[in-house]
Amino acid sequence: MSASTGPVVIGVNGSPTDESALRLGVSEARRLGVEVSLAHVVPDYVAISPMMPVTPNDFAEIGGEVLRGALKELREIHPELEAGSQLLRGPRAKRLAEAAEGAALLVVGRDDRPLLERLVLGNTATGVAATASCPVLSVPAGWRPEPARGVVLVGVKSPTHATELLGDAFAVAAARGARLVVLHAWKLPSGYDDIIEARVDLDDWSRRATDEMDLLTEEWRRTYSDVEVETRIVHGRPVTALVEASADADVLVIVRRSHGIPAAVHLGGTARALLRTAQCPVRVVPPKVVVDAVPGLVLEQAGSLSK
Repeated sequence: MSASTGPVVIGVNGSPTDESALRLGVSEARRLGVEVSLAHVVPDYVAISPMMPVTPNDFAEIGGEVLRGALKELREIHPELEAGSQLLRGPRAKRLAEAAEGAALLVVGRDDRPLLERLVLGNTATGVAATASCPVLSVPAGWRPEPARGVVLVGVKSPTHATELLGDAFAVAAARGARLVVLHAWKLPSGYDDIIEARVDLDDWSRRATDEMDLLTEEWRRTYSDVEVETRIVHGRPVTALVEASADADVLVIVRRSHGIPAAVHLGGTARALLRTAQCPVRVVPPKVVVDAVPGLVLEQAGSLSK
């Protein structure tokens, strides 16, 4: 979990997803003991058309109304919580990520606009998760933090970035008093996967993978000795396994890759799919240090488990 004492920044846009983001953002701010800062981004362009006489001042006025409405809703959720607001202008994802510099957390509602609109205008949740320097929490519409399920789910692909991923997940579980489910799922492309199944004892493969995952989590188990840990090794598509497991979780923690361009590619296909389809909020942890694989670990590629 982020050690920052900065605020929890909540991105609002006047849509129905704001309520879920506000409720979870307030819950996280109270848990962290920090204040909340609401952020709304207005466009930095104006449609040039005699049929649409819109000016930048109109955008600012509408943006102000969005912030005032969100502040009112926040007061209803928690009247005593300190909160500020920021009215920003420009590309939405970029400006929200900038507003969250030094923040403990950036909370945004899931971007449920139609696919074509997201492709043309960009996906806000994906954009901020790909670029923000603090953890990003994407919240599905209608999500409520209560009643708590008592489970934090973390998806581990490989030893790369496992230090920051598992450190964050253990800290989140400890702060919530929750059980931590560490899930590693693997499935090779069709054909290759069939060959592996025919040649390898999958039960033995699963046991070896569990031992290696336990080695990855060993340090954090000692640091957070009060956190109950369950390791799951699943032979199946990672997205499918994590989406199914997310139905019983309070939050799913994943890590952002530290390579690839453009920015959204940093997330990888699995992360982008989870931000759209997970049944609980998704917490995306930014990579801070490139961690070398622990000697002996072979989780980098599923096929290497057969060695």
